[in-house]
Amino acid sequence: TDSALEWILDQYKEKKPSDPTIAEKFNTYRFADYKDQVIDLLKRVTTVSVETMKIIREMENDK
Repeated sequence: TDSALEWILDQYKEKKPSDPTIAEKFNTYRFADYKDQVIDLLKRVTTVSVETMKIIREMENDK
């Protein structure tokens, strides 16, 4: 299974449609246009993951 970070990067990567007409007329997505948003999202997901692991460790220690 992919990690949350891998999933985000996969969802935001540039994908070229195989049909040349579709690629020419509708393929307007550029990763560079969303780079700052993706970086912010990656930071937030990383923070949530780290904090979740801290909570899990604390819960295990409380047993």
